[in-house]
Amino acid sequence: MDTDQGAALLRGLTAPQRAAVSSDGAPLCVLAGAGSGKTTVLTRRVARRLFDGSATAEHSLVVTFTRKASRELRERLWHLDVPGRVWAGTFHAAAYAQLRRHWSDTGSRALAVVDDPRRMLRRALSSDSSGALSSETVSGMLAEIQWAQARLLSPADYARAARAAGRRTPLPVDEIAEAYGRYEEAKRVHGVIDVNDLLSRGAEVIERDTAVAAASRWRIRHLFVDEFQDVNPAQWRLLNAWLGDRTDLFVVGDPRQAVYGWNGADPTLIDRLPELLPGTTVLRLDANHRSTPQVIAAASAVLHDAVLHDAVLHDDARPTGEELSLTGSRPAASSGGRPDGPAPRVTGFDDDTDEANAVARWLRLMHRPGRPWSHLAVLARTNARLTPVADALGRAGIPYRLGPSRAGTEMREVIGLLRAGPLGRPLRSAMADLSIPGIPPVLARLADEHAVEDPGATVGGFLTWLTATVGDGASSEVDPDANSVELSTFHRAKGLEWPAVALVGLEDGLVPISYATTAVARSEERRLLYVAVTRAEEDLWCSWGARRQAGDRSWSCKASPFLAAIEAAGTINRPGPGTETFADQIASLRRLLPAAL
Repeated sequence: MDTDQGAALLRGLTAPQRAAVSSDGAPLCVLAGAGSGKTTVLTRRVARRLFDGSATAEHSLVVTFTRKASRELRERLWHLDVPGRVWAGTFHAAAYAQLRRHWSDTGSRALAVVDDPRRMLRRALSSDSSGALSSETVSGMLAEIQWAQARLLSPADYARAARAAGRRTPLPVDEIAEAYGRYEEAKRVHGVIDVNDLLSRGAEVIERDTAVAAASRWRIRHLFVDEFQDVNPAQWRLLNAWLGDRTDLFVVGDPRQAVYGWNGADPTLIDRLPELLPGTTVLRLDANHRSTPQVIAAASAVLHDAVLHDAVLHDDARPTGEELSLTGSRPAASSGGRPDGPAPRVTGFDDDTDEANAVARWLRLMHRPGRPWSHLAVLARTNARLTPVADALGRAGIPYRLGPSRAGTEMREVIGLLRAGPLGRPLRSAMADLSIPGIPPVLARLADEHAVEDPGATVGGFLTWLTATVGDGASSEVDPDANSVELSTFHRAKGLEWPAVALVGLEDGLVPISYATTAVARSEERRLLYVAVTRAEEDLWCSWGARRQAGDRSWSCKASPFLAAIEAAGTINRPGPGTETFADQIASLRRLLPAAL
């Protein structure tokens, strides 16, 4: 790497960021807080390794948790003009690519990936009683099976583990264990696998065959893993199989954003990595460069009552004295920090309708020159809590996006047309001949990506690849509308950011969710609120309704107990239930005036 390349890669970075990019530690673990420049550090570290020759693109694997993150990383590397093309994708996509290569090399029959696991589960439960199961029950059972797969639990192990974890299940755990066994048998009989099987099968072929292990580790020599706090045991097993006894591993993550324990993730892995891989170097990026000091203070307050490291992540909750700090960066030529901004506000309303109407008024205040609708978001713990907001925005004439857009519907229609035609047909010609006015751009891009990876791609192969790498979220790949307010759940908003964010429905029973009864579950709920708060760059609104309604039912609510921690930080005062006052609106308008006035 020449001097100019090295200087360009480190330009604009803080000292901790430069250390993370330049460190020779292997394995290397970077604990990176929200807004600390995690993606920048990951991208520039990959680029630094390629430029100085310590890694090569064709032997590098970058694992991300979403296709959006992998696309962003590839685009950033392209702008840095790195040599070669780095493979970046999800664990499932990497495992599927490995299995396809293995099946091809050995002449084995390629196994199809189940595109509708709910239908497969119903087929496995082909008894008179299964037809009576509601779609919600079947989805709940499948979620438990997927949790067990992520945790490397067999059907025989599930019931004991589910009881120990305090799982909230749609049926008794013994019945789900039986259904899990029948589901596994149905897949075996039909010669198919599901997306989680990709992880276990990928690890198995490496573990049981030394030749396959040698070939895999020859291809994958340099490993980079994003969002490591979300890794589950099945993914960790595959990662270990790829790594073998080598040490060329870089991981980055934030234990404060570990919010997928309910889905099988093991947030203790990032904490225990130095024990699991002796010799691991740990670096920290604690300064938040995204948000104003006021938003950072609110985020810190959310975690204030929990010991951040062991009390949050471990059942025994014994502090180790290695707490991560959450700090902001003041404006400086080298830091890129944000100046002071408005204090976040927490407001209670008489009901969810009043709350939604007030949020619509606030969004109008936030929408101004240089601040389009797409720079605003409304987040809630559940989708149901966003419905009153969507109704209010519709009445106010404010554009919004909630769930799959029209383009997402078109995408599903095109996939249906592909599935109905000859599956052995070449993919490129099939896409070119589709008789509809325009293919959704995202689907066209996905087809192009697959055709680049597999020049002889068929329609059937593409659909299998799409199921394995995108899954049920195919329509979520559609780019957001050009200029609309984003309505999203806390979980879906992870990894995103907006200048102004409204958090609604912050009521006890939703935040934390009512079934989070254990200390570990409540800690995860606290971290989830932390994730939501740190999506805001400048303006943050927090609200709750004293009464909620769903259909003909209504019930009283109390403010989330987590809001007390924000108040204790001394950054804001919370009015009692009631509509927004005239004085509040005047104060909001004054914040929009130039400082000189």
